Amino acid sequence: MLDFPTVTRRSVDSRTGADGNGIRSVLGLARFVASGFLWRRGRIHRRRARVEPGTRDAVYRRIWDEAATELGAELVDLSGGFLEARRDGASVRVWQQTTPLDDPVALRLALDKPRVHDLLRSRGLPVPDHRLLRPSERAAALEFLSRTDAPCVVKPASGTAGGEGVTAGVRQPHELELARRRAARYARTLLIERQAEGAVLRLLFLDGELLDVVRNLPPRLTGDGRASIERLIAAENERRVAAEGRAGLDSLDVGLDTVFTLQRSGLRLSSVLAAGRTVTIQTVTNDNRVEDNETFREPLAPELLDDARAAASAVGLRLAGVDVITPDPSRPLRETGGVITEVNGTPGIHRHYLVADPEGATRVAVPILATLLREALIPGHGRTRYPEEHP
Repeated sequence: MLDFPTVTRRSVDSRTGADGNGIRSVLGLARFVASGFLWRRGRIHRRRARVEPGTRDAVYRRIWDEAATELGAELVDLSGGFLEARRDGASVRVWQQTTPLDDPVALRLALDKPRVHDLLRSRGLPVPDHRLLRPSERAAALEFLSRTDAPCVVKPASGTAGGEGVTAGVRQPHELELARRRAARYARTLLIERQAEGAVLRLLFLDGELLDVVRNLPPRLTGDGRASIERLIAAENERRVAAEGRAGLDSLDVGLDTVFTLQRSGLRLSSVLAAGRTVTIQTVTNDNRVEDNETFREPLAPELLDDARAAASAVGLRLAGVDVITPDPSRPLRETGGVITEVNGTPGIHRHYLVADPEGATRVAVPILATLLREALIPGHGRTRYPEEHP
């Protein structure tokens, strides 16, 4: 088990320059922990069952085909994940969840997390307390951690999606050191932010209209009294591969977030869970099970909706997935300490279909495709028609 010794506030102070021995001890601990973790993680990754790349294409083919059928359009597979919908002489192309609705500048801006945070804050919208850092700025990161009364999230500042390089639940200096190193593998600048309490909600907007809300719960696994957590993770990934996309499009990754989450429950990857015992194995929700995602139909505070809508508008996105964390979505974010954590420019449409109750899922691709086909017929609108195929 990765047993971390208690690190006092003096350890935090020493990282800011008060005690050089503190710096060496924390770095030494980080190297020790990292070596054992990386060895086990490497073994898990070598054995990990992975969802085939073509599976994502197939899932999106089903999603867009269903939408095209409902709208009376023909869907043509151009291969490589590219699809073309045709109706009444108009054509529009999509690639998986990527559509021509938004311009490249807005999409690029959405990937720059610190700038989005600053942009939203300038509009008076609630975002996490945060700080932008270079990977070498250890003292600044520790100073942020020391003045925060909640765990922190460390992530690459830009250019990633799907939770890559993100570690949540960071409470101690040695955890921060490991999280900082992991995030630095993905970007030249890092973002450390105060972790908000509550559930993760993805609000999907199209031109300011709310299409759907999905609540994402952290990934959980249930023991059988025999298999280790490591083996349960492997079995879950094997299940996802066998389901050909219906159980999720990503394998369950094992990162520092997993180690820290298990540690807080007194567990490790080699622990065997009692039969029927269910435990949360990560804080970050990106790799959770389909069963951990649910279409959210409970009332939302009008102020929360207004804030999320304003966030999409601030970034300049027509189609936007706005991630909100709040303990009570029926109340305004400012009353609950809730925050807007992400504004996604190419939101995963599949996440609105791959939910615990798939029959009750909101078919969000229908209004999206309807808008694309309608605008394809507007002269000068900027949408593409292909006259060589549709004279």
